[in-house]
Amino acid sequence: MPKGKFTKEEEKLLEEYSRKPTKGVEWLFYINAFLIAAIPIWPAWRILQMELMTYGIIFVPMTLFSAYAIVFSYGKVKDSLRHKIFQKRRPAVATETSEASENKKLTKPQRDEKIDWKTNEVADRESTAFSIFYNNALYMLVFLALAFYLLRSFNVAFNYIVSTAAASFVLALLSTGP
Repeated sequence: MPKGKFTKEEEKLLEEYSRKPTKGVEWLFYINAFLIAAIPIWPAWRILQMELMTYGIIFVPMTLFSAYAIVFSYGKVKDSLRHKIFQKRRPAVATETSEASENKKLTKPQRDEKIDWKTNEVADRESTAFSIFYNNALYMLVFLALAFYLLRSFNVAFNYIVSTAAASFVLALLSTGP
């Protein structure tokens, strides 16, 4: 086989077990990240009295920067949790799959492959959902603590920039840990 060429089955196997999220999950990450990164605009506008047109030049880049950091964090947390969830869910999925496939005459390797595939799907969905929840909650917690507690006496533009940037950095930093 020429170097770099894979069969369809090998490509499918690599895709199933790769760290790269599927297109659907990737879009889910981007949409959620943009929405959560845009939420700080509302308290800045309504509570800190930052006019949208006046401070729009600050809102747009900070929202895009935060969204990028959040997407990065989603992927890292999802990857670190996927294997742990896979190991914890495998016995339950094996029991369920064995009961469902008793009528079908499957060989042991076929049954194990089906169990692994289904467990991988469950672990992927659960790690995606938890990653989004965890990162969104942490981002908002850090942003609110900084904006309305630690930096409340600073200029509103400085407050907004530092609180969104610091929340993004903290999120990205904590997502790279074990």
